[in-house]
Amino acid sequence: MSAAPAAAETECTNPNALGVSRTIEIDTAGGPWLGAPHGDPNLLDPGEVVLTFDDGPVPISTRKILATLAAECTKATFLMVGQMAKAYPEMVREVVAGGHTVGTHTWSHPNLAQIAPGRMQGQIEKAINVVQEAAGTPIAPFFRYPYLSSTGASVAYLKQRGIAQLAIDVDSFDYLVRNPPVMVRRTMTRLKAKRRGIILMHDIHISTAKALPDLLANLRRGGFRVVHLQPKTPVETVEIAEASISGKASVGEPRRARKRPKASAAPPDEGGGALDFLFK
Repeated sequence: MSAAPAAAETECTNPNALGVSRTIEIDTAGGPWLGAPHGDPNLLDPGEVVLTFDDGPVPISTRKILATLAAECTKATFLMVGQMAKAYPEMVREVVAGGHTVGTHTWSHPNLAQIAPGRMQGQIEKAINVVQEAAGTPIAPFFRYPYLSSTGASVAYLKQRGIAQLAIDVDSFDYLVRNPPVMVRRTMTRLKAKRRGIILMHDIHISTAKALPDLLANLRRGGFRVVHLQPKTPVETVEIAEASISGKASVGEPRRARKRPKASAAPPDEGGGALDFLFK
C-alpha cells in the first residue's frame, strides 16, 4: 500500500474550527487494510484521527452530523449500507456535496462470516452499485465489514477487487452507549491511550449526532488533528445478478465507475431483508 499526503485543505474561514490538517490519498490496489491490527501503523502521525461513520444514511441523524462537520470545517468517511442509500438517495448526495468520502458497508448488513462466498460477493457489489447510483458520482473503493467480521474469502476477494478494508483503532461504542456525554468521555479516553487512529461511529443514531459537537470540541482542545482519507482512483463496479445476493450466482468483471443519474427513493428493505441491525 502507498499513501501520499496531499496539501492541507484551506477553504475553511473559521480560525477556531477543527478543520482538516491534511488529506491522504490512498492507493487501494491490492485491497490494503487501513487501521488496526493489519493496517500500516504509520499511516497516521501521533495526534491524527480519521472520523468514520457506518450504517447510514438516515436523514434525522446524518443531516445533523453533516451540519456539525460543516461548522467545524472538517471531513469524514461514511461507509454506507446499500439499502439505506437506496431509501435515502438525497442524503447520499448531501454527504457527497459536503466533500466527504463515501464508501460502503454491504447491501443489508449481514455478518459476512456467516454467509456463503457467493452471497458475500453479492452483498459487497450490490452496495457499491446502489450507493454509487444514489451519489450520482464515483465513490471510493473503501469498505468496512459489518460487525468487523471478515473471513479469508472476503479478504481475498477485496484484495482482488482493489478495495481498501477499513478497520478501526478507536471504537466509540455509540451503538451501546446512547448517552452523549458518556460516549464522548469514553471515546476520548480510548483515543488518548492510542494517541492516534481511525474512530468508528454510526450516523444512524441521533445520540451520536448530539454527541458529535462535544466530541469535536474535545478533539480540538486535546490538540488532535483530523485527516481526510480519499482514494487515488474511484471504485470499479461490476455487473451482478440479483440471485447473487442469496449466493445463487456469481458477480461479473469490474468496470470503471462513471457518473450516474440520481436514484429515486425506495423502501429500505426492498430487495433483501429488514434492517434489523438498526436496532442492535
